[in-house]
Order: sequence, then C-alpha cells, then structure tokens
Amino acid sequence: MKKTTILMMIAVTLGFSGCKSNSGDKAQLTANEWQLKEMTTTKGKTTLPQRVPTLMLTDTNTMYGFSGCNRFFGKYSTEGNTIKLEPGGSTMMACPDLQFEGEYIQTLAAMNSYSIENKELKLTDKDRKQTLIFVPKTEEKAIGVAKDAHGCNSAAGYTWSEARKECIRLFESGVRMNPTNDPQATLSTFIVFSTDSTLAELFIPDMENHPLLNRRELPKGGYAWNVEDDDTYNVRQVNGQWIIEQRGETLYTETPESVINVVYQGGDGKTKMLYQVEVTFYPAEELAVVKLDDQTYELPQQRMASGFMYKKDQISLMGKGKEAELTLPDGKVLKLHEKK
Repeated sequence: MKKTTILMMIAVTLGFSGCKSNSGDKAQLTANEWQLKEMTTTKGKTTLPQRVPTLMLTDTNTMYGFSGCNRFFGKYSTEGNTIKLEPGGSTMMACPDLQFEGEYIQTLAAMNSYSIENKELKLTDKDRKQTLIFVPKTEEKAIGVAKDAHGCNSAAGYTWSEARKECIRLFESGVRMNPTNDPQATLSTFIVFSTDSTLAELFIPDMENHPLLNRRELPKGGYAWNVEDDDTYNVRQVNGQWIIEQRGETLYTETPESVINVVYQGGDGKTKMLYQVEVTFYPAEELAVVKLDDQTYELPQQRMASGFMYKKDQISLMGKGKEAELTLPDGKVLKLHEKK
C-alpha cells in the first residue's frame, strides 16, 4: 500500500513539474510584446492578415497593439487568471483588412481568462468557444543592407530603441504625437515604452539624441515619465490621451486619427511646364501616396536626421517644411512648393 501511495505521489509531482503554465502570472503577461499566432471566433478559425496583429500589455494596466490595419489602445485588468480587455481608441486608416480588424477587436473584448504555457499566451472567452493565441513578437527579417551601428535596417524603417533594447519601427511600436502648434505636421514625434513601461523614450524629429524618461508614481494616482530634477520633458496621460509637456506647456499631443493632405506645385527647372502633385501622408502607416497626372505611387517613409523622405525603388519624395523634391521613375526631378 505504501509503495502504491509513493508511486502515485511521484507521478503527481512529475505531472506538475512537467507543466510550464504561468496562469495568472502578470509579470509574464507584461514581459513581451505579443504577436497573434491563431484566432478562433464563433465562426471558427480565422485566416490572419498579411500584417500580423500584435498586443502589448503594460504593468500600468494600459494596452496597445496593431490590429492588421490600424493601431489601437485601451486598458485592461486582471485578477488571478481572469482578464478583462477594454479596447478604446484607434487610428482611422482604411485598409483591405478592416473586416478582420473588427473581428479581432471584438474577440479581444470577449476574452475572460489567460494562461501562458511554453512561451505562448492563450486568451479564452468565458464559454471557451473563442480563443486568441499569441507568441512573443520577434523582429521581422530585415531586407536590404542599409544598417546602422546597432544593426537596424533603416531602409526598411527600423531604428534602435534604447528603452526596448531592439530594432523597432516607430509606427508599429510607438505612440504617435503631433505638435500642438502644428497638428498637420508631416513629421511626428513618438513615445516608445519599454516592455515593463518603466521607461519612455522620445523620438523627436531633428533631434539626434532620444531622451529616456523614468516612470514615477503621482501623488494623486497614475504615473508620469520624466527625469528627476530636470523639467525638460514630462510624459503623462490626460483624459486618456498622451501628452508631452515642458515646464507646464503642452508641446505634443496624441493624434491617432491624423491623415494629412498636401498639394504641391512646381517644375523640373528645364521647361516652363507646371506640375501639380497631390500627396496624402498616412502617419500611422509611415506611408505617402503621391498622385501625379494618372499615376499613383505608394512610398514608405524613411527616417531622416532632418526633414522627411519617402522612397520606393527609384521614386522618392523628400523635403522640409513647405519645400519638396519628387524624383520620378525616368529620373526627372520636380522642385515643389506647397500650394496655399
């Protein structure tokens, strides 16, 4: 009898030791940015879009993510292994994957419990009919050879984040901010939080260094990110919207829905012909759509030390302020000025 009992105890012990589940472990929940591996709704398993959705949960109970077309933000809460996700606002881009996006956000809001096993995060609704399975996000394979000192492929839109200790694309990992005195600015500032949200890194156009701000708890609750004994920058949320301020003055505000339309005019300097170029800037997607006559070009944004640049193959749009230069496939260069 004793021998049987001992064997049963050993079997139970081995069973528990072989299980690598971290159900209810918030530290594991916030340790990674997650990318979607599998989604099952009431309609069954869903085919994922080409651009894989993500989810980031911070230890301050805020959440961010990419839903296949737009970026979203909101808040969440946990108790044990139960979870409540509350998606709030999002950017307002129009993409082919909007139907999937709606299902993804709806499924997120229906999740009731979570578990982490073998490095996979599994979210389930209360009826266990809908599930979301995530894996830690890994950097996409970089294409091209334009790498910086950290090995980040700048040609593919990657830049080094000291807060995240990895190469990131700002429009995917950051919170987009526009200056309060110029909400239609074509270059945005970004806030990038470390995975545990203890650090906030600022990426400000034309600024070579990226300030790192420490998280501090406010006396009345909530958090702010700044540098002790230094009032240069302060990051906090006001009415659910991120702001960057300096000495009490708000410099940048979160503008997730911004889409900027600009009309340029100019010529090639060799003829008297005047060209009109319509450009739609999509800051959330780091993309510019250029229309000239009956031609349309979609140009991804490239990070510049000063000014802006969008480029694909031999076509590029670059400029600063109200001046721009468009290089066409045949090598023709148009000198442009923003039309009033």
